[in-house]
Amino acid sequence: MSAIIPFAFENHSVRVQLDDAGNPWFVAADVLTVLTLDRKALERLDADEKGVNSIHTPGGEQEMTVINEPGLYSLVLGSRKPEAKRFKRWVTHDVLPAIRQTGHYAAPGSLAALPSTTQDQVQALLLVGEAVAKVPGVKRGIAMAATLTCIHENTGLAVETLRRTLPANEEPICSLNATNLGKLLNISARATNTMLADYGLQCRNDRDEWELTEVGEEWAEAMPYSRHGHSGYQILWNPAVADLLREVA
Repeated sequence: MSAIIPFAFENHSVRVQLDDAGNPWFVAADVLTVLTLDRKALERLDADEKGVNSIHTPGGEQEMTVINEPGLYSLVLGSRKPEAKRFKRWVTHDVLPAIRQTGHYAAPGSLAALPSTTQDQVQALLLVGEAVAKVPGVKRGIAMAATLTCIHENTGLAVETLRRTLPANEEPICSLNATNLGKLLNISARATNTMLADYGLQCRNDRDEWELTEVGEEWAEAMPYSRHGHSGYQILWNPAVADLLREVA
């Protein structure tokens, strides 16, 4: 299998790998989220339409269910949501042709689609960010978040666009609070916090605030903030933690 190729459909992250024959295999959890289907939908697929691959995540390699192109179409047919038709058309008309032609998918606004001078600026700043991230005591997520801000200030590119253009997209930057993470899981922020605590990723401290556990530090960053005279830390989660929670839900 090739390295993960990340792309986004209507703000949903969808990851794909290519096997040795160049055939795409989609991370099932991502497809289920787009089509708003539960994992029972995978039971309808034939054995040759699904499998299990080792997927790299910030928490390490994880065995995750993947589906091939026929399996994807079977799931699309099983969804009555209007986005299912849009998703199928997008995959067949944009993503798959691009993957087969170039070996990757360059989303509109991605680094490959930028003018060469802007690409040079972004690449130079990314190199600086990588160097800073290697300084002892500096957390990679914080270093890359600062790099995004620096690129934005020098190029005017939108931050969300920058997140998708980073070549190190196999390790997405921690950017989701409990509310936004809950939207990926279709649950409330309170339910999301409870699920994260049940899985041992966070706990309440003496001030009755959420605090990362040692395991949670692999999936999130505690970012300092100051608001209305009050200072503290806000936990921002790696988008990949949504897949972890779906697997154990």
